[in-house]
Amino acid sequence: MSIKPYLDRVLETYTSGKLYEEVKKARQEFCERTGRVAEGDETFENQMNGFLDWYLFDRPMDKDQISPVKLFVLEHAGHIDAADREIFDDLTKSNHSLFELLKVKGEDVYVKDLFTGEKYIVEDSDVNRGFTKGDIFEARLVKFRDRLVFGQSFVFHPRAVRSFILKQIKAIKYLDASQRLRLIHRLASMRLKTEQYSHIDVLHIYTENPLF
Repeated sequence: MSIKPYLDRVLETYTSGKLYEEVKKARQEFCERTGRVAEGDETFENQMNGFLDWYLFDRPMDKDQISPVKLFVLEHAGHIDAADREIFDDLTKSNHSLFELLKVKGEDVYVKDLFTGEKYIVEDSDVNRGFTKGDIFEARLVKFRDRLVFGQSFVFHPRAVRSFILKQIKAIKYLDASQRLRLIHRLASMRLKTEQYSHIDVLHIYTENPLF
């Protein structure tokens, strides 16, 4: 069984009815942080996955000031069986970060968190194709049934900007989680611009003072 049905339960609870306007507001906030993609664009689906990932795991709800996954556990603790409660508890402890791909061995993906230096193995991963050793990418790791799985959203950064990204990480790696997320989103915005301005050298986009 996959993690998706559990995420769908949280999503359905905190996106419908009276919360529709909050979802619209959140979508606008996400676009301001990472850039706007037109529906129908080839990058639209991945950005929507990124938005839903951020909305569920990271963004505090306006009223309760905690994320939907945490709020779901608080509000439904008495109605969830023990096995499911453990899964939902683990959702509240996910790791959204920038990772380096160390290797792929069979269906196992080995990565290193570039903020902490911690190494992880995503065993029997459904996502194990298209990786190249040394890739730097944004992703979320979630514990599910005693193993790590990837979230639904990935942002792969150009290999040419590795040194720029590592320098940015070094500058803020000891600051709080909000600063890390701000950097992750700023880099995602730059990555989107490389698609929108494909004729521009990526080194002119991934810079302290981008012109675009």
